[in-house]
Amino acid sequence: MLNAVRANRCAALAALGLSINLLWCTLAGHAVGFSALPHDLGLPFNPRLFFLLGICIVGISFVAAPRLLRKHDRPLSLVLPFASSMGTACFALAGKQSLFEPAVLSAVGLIAFGIGYFWIVARYNLLLARTQPFAYATWCIVIALALEMLALPLFESLIPPVWQVVIATALPIVSALLYERARRAAIAHPPLESKNETGHAREEARPCSAGIPKLPRRAALPLGKGGKRSLAVLIVAASILLATVRSFSSIGLWGENPSSAANPLLDFGYWVISTSLLALFAYVALVKTTGWPLKSRFQPAFIVVIGGLFLVVSQQSIAGSSSSLVNELMRLDDSCAHLLFWMAVITAMDALATPSYRIMGIAAIGYATSSILWVLLLSSGTAINGVIALVAVYGLTVVAMHSEWVGGSASRASDEIDPRKPHADDNEERQSAPLNPSLQESLSGKQVTRIITSRCEDLAARRKLSPRETEIFILLAQGRTRTLIQEELVLAENTVKTHISHIYAKLDVGNRQDMMGLVLDSSEENEIARP
Repeated sequence: MLNAVRANRCAALAALGLSINLLWCTLAGHAVGFSALPHDLGLPFNPRLFFLLGICIVGISFVAAPRLLRKHDRPLSLVLPFASSMGTACFALAGKQSLFEPAVLSAVGLIAFGIGYFWIVARYNLLLARTQPFAYATWCIVIALALEMLALPLFESLIPPVWQVVIATALPIVSALLYERARRAAIAHPPLESKNETGHAREEARPCSAGIPKLPRRAALPLGKGGKRSLAVLIVAASILLATVRSFSSIGLWGENPSSAANPLLDFGYWVISTSLLALFAYVALVKTTGWPLKSRFQPAFIVVIGGLFLVVSQQSIAGSSSSLVNELMRLDDSCAHLLFWMAVITAMDALATPSYRIMGIAAIGYATSSILWVLLLSSGTAINGVIALVAVYGLTVVAMHSEWVGGSASRASDEIDPRKPHADDNEERQSAPLNPSLQESLSGKQVTRIITSRCEDLAARRKLSPRETEIFILLAQGRTRTLIQEELVLAENTVKTHISHIYAKLDVGNRQDMMGLVLDSSEENEIARP
């Protein structure tokens, strides 16, 4: 029991840090200390647009240079929290000084604010993906959202506007410090062995960057480019859905106070109901579907979030409907969309060999660009009615479901990685042995890949290869070059070479050709002979 508590210290700190990060963003956009400012800054657009530009810049950086960012993670962890804190202060004080043009100072501050916000929240979710089972990561985000919803009305009712600004300016630094505590807790107390999605005991955690133990991959990705494409479109669809829901909630434009009720007791009642419904959504639509095929496991969550938006839009069109109730329903739907977005991203980081920063970058770009378009539309004064929202989310439903269902089938097509066509980038890798001709005729590429992977796992278990060595062993057997392995696993060249030499030593082979001979001889004896 004590070990379980220690192992979950990382999850508890991550949930607290995420809640502080969310509170920081909401206070800066909607608290009384900030909300009166946008009218005096002379900005051509709503301030949230510049915040979203900062998120977009981070996303582009994550996509373009994931290894460079990983290499400079330590200095960035010291600089960006302070820069985002200063950006928050610039936004708050821009209209109260005469040294700089208020519009320029606030725009620059908001961009720095957005960069720091998404960089910190991305690191938290990356930590959860690396160290926590899917269910634990889900509950961490649920707790963070619940704490933020509880703290916001307390801040607005109990803390003077000046102190709201002071606290909001300090929150990014506090959140970054909590992240460091969570990371150290993960290093000191690695995740306990638990069961994977199939119900079997999971192998020991594998090491990764910064010494954080990384759980083995738990999401079963369909083979081939179709499966990867399906996950990529899923992330983009979740990003657009979150942007759409958020744009029609009280968070859509900064400067609007999101408080739903002046009665503290009523606020608390709304919080209890919202938190209970959010937890129910997390359990039924995300945790309980973990064992489903990847192409369908997020469909219930999409349907619930889109159904919630339909409900809110229909209620907004009814004259005399309670504005506080509608606002609470919208914020609940926003929390569900937020949870769906990050769990889709965590699943993709878990299933794909693509660098995690690049996956988060794709998500950030999808969310930021969609939100920017909504902000421009809402700020333009154009009448946005429920019909537009319904059409938009209906289109999202079709795109998301079509991409996942068709993507799963497309993974069975001929665009799979074929181990019969090994890549080569040096003399040793040009020696990869081709498969037996009879194997090529009798089995499809997918069957060959499955057989080789299964055989590699059996050999790795018997020869006592480590989890990381097993991962590289399978990639080698599938024909990957060292360069491709470096890119997929985000490892240094010398690290990959060291792992390969250890693999050869444990398998008692001298090169890749001998290794493939060991794999293929046994696999042909045991598998090809089967009808």
